[in-house]
Amino acid sequence: MSVLSRQSGEVRPAGPRTGAVLAADVRRARLAARRERITVYGGIPAFGALLLILWEFGIGHLIDQRYVSRPSEIAARLAGLVVDGSLARHVSTTMTEAGLGYLLGVAIGLAAAITLVALPVLDEVVAPFIAAFYSIPKIALAPLFIMWFGLGTTPKILLAALMVFLIVLVNTVAGVRSISPGLIDVSRVMGAGGLTLVRKVVLPGAAPAVVASIRLTFSRAMVGAVLGEFIAATQGLGFLIVRASRQFDTATMYAGIVVVAALVMAVNGVVRLIEAWAMPWSTGQVHG
Repeated sequence: MSVLSRQSGEVRPAGPRTGAVLAADVRRARLAARRERITVYGGIPAFGALLLILWEFGIGHLIDQRYVSRPSEIAARLAGLVVDGSLARHVSTTMTEAGLGYLLGVAIGLAAAITLVALPVLDEVVAPFIAAFYSIPKIALAPLFIMWFGLGTTPKILLAALMVFLIVLVNTVAGVRSISPGLIDVSRVMGAGGLTLVRKVVLPGAAPAVVASIRLTFSRAMVGAVLGEFIAATQGLGFLIVRASRQFDTATMYAGIVVVAALVMAVNGVVRLIEAWAMPWSTGQVHG
């Protein structure tokens, strides 16, 4: 280890005292980081428990009990749905629709983005139409999809795919465009070109935005599937929630919402772990 002399600017070997000071600083920094992690990991369940306690014992003083259920009632209803097997059927239906729509939307979005990046003129031509279509509330398209494709799973899958497609398309194009032109020029000067340039420069540069959009858009796929089930379905979590709301069965309605949120969090967590393992440099930033 060496230190820089302030008077002469020379690099001199660090003495025992300097090494001890640096080692102490490192230990203090590690202890501070460990305390921060403990605070965060302990604070999350503590804050969640506080919210549940306030909900359990205080929500009735703010909202009419007929329109809200306590966590204990929701847990009991969830247990009942698990025991009678209906929850598994609803989850299977919704996850199938959301999963197929998610894969379809990702595949089409990536293919469309690669096409637009490869053909800049086409990108300029279709950009206004993509922007206009992006601005349309997707809930307005759900009844049309039901009329066009019937009451089965097809309209739900297509709604889920549509929710995913636009975000993957926009973020993939933005990720490629964010790559420094200078980096591409230098790579070309060094002899990279064609597939080598794409594999070594373009794909790694755009990968964080692309993977982040792929991870976060599963929640949009769930929204599309549940939205379609709200309008016309006989199975699925959306059907469960809307039927319960019509019957003023708030415990079942909240149970369905909790399951949807838990499924999205679980899938996002798995994809985040894969992303962290495959691309530790990813920032996770995504638009839309």
